[in-house]
Amino acid sequence: MRKMFSVIYYEYKMQMKRLATWGILLAATILSFLDNLPTARNLNRLEFLNEPAYFIYRVISLDSLVLLFGLMFLLAERFPLDSKTGMKSLFMTLAMQKWQYMLGKLLGGLLYTFSVLCIFLALCTTIYFAAAPFAISLPECIIPFVKAIFVSVLPVSLFVSFCSIALPGIMDIRLFYILAAVFWGANAAYVDSADANPFYLITSGDLVHLIWIHPEWSYLDKGSVLANGIFLMGSGLLFIGLLFLKPQFWRSE
Repeated sequence: MRKMFSVIYYEYKMQMKRLATWGILLAATILSFLDNLPTARNLNRLEFLNEPAYFIYRVISLDSLVLLFGLMFLLAERFPLDSKTGMKSLFMTLAMQKWQYMLGKLLGGLLYTFSVLCIFLALCTTIYFAAAPFAISLPECIIPFVKAIFVSVLPVSLFVSFCSIALPGIMDIRLFYILAAVFWGANAAYVDSADANPFYLITSGDLVHLIWIHPEWSYLDKGSVLANGIFLMGSGLLFIGLLFLKPQFWRSE
């Protein structure tokens, strides 16, 4: 277990120290501010922007998709890069087992993705609270913020980190980039509606409606919420299973 935790620490520390991580976070935060900061223009444009729950819902469902797309590229190179730089051979000299190496990489990526998403949401929420030209109580921000962590940030982090790390270990990374771009494009192009959202949406599936729901669309399809949650958490676990079953991945298997 200690060896696995060493890999987790290495992955997390290395990724958090990358300038690209903070550049992507800064760019996503700026875009979120332009879109959602409670200025007079945005308050006139967005009917419910004076509600903290709606603000957090909007940041998660729309703006976090940009951040996650950037993180996906940083995470996708983890296994291929270890092979190119010799880090994989170095780990092997530590008499490390396959499961320790793989779980260390995957859990390190999960912790990294979760941390960056939490920082992003915390930054946006804090500035919204400070900049709002109307009275907001602290619980009005804290309650939907905590709810967003559990119902959206955690399952989304699991999906993005596990899929982005595991799939390039199974297929050519260039094919992964193509498939990921198409998938992200489909997510970005979808427009919310009163009907149940497709289960495959990452940040704007019906799971996010547990944070805030449009007053005119007050009915929440529990089956769609469940399907979205199962997709986000089940897909990552499925690809981990396929990665563990891949032959010739570790030593002389």
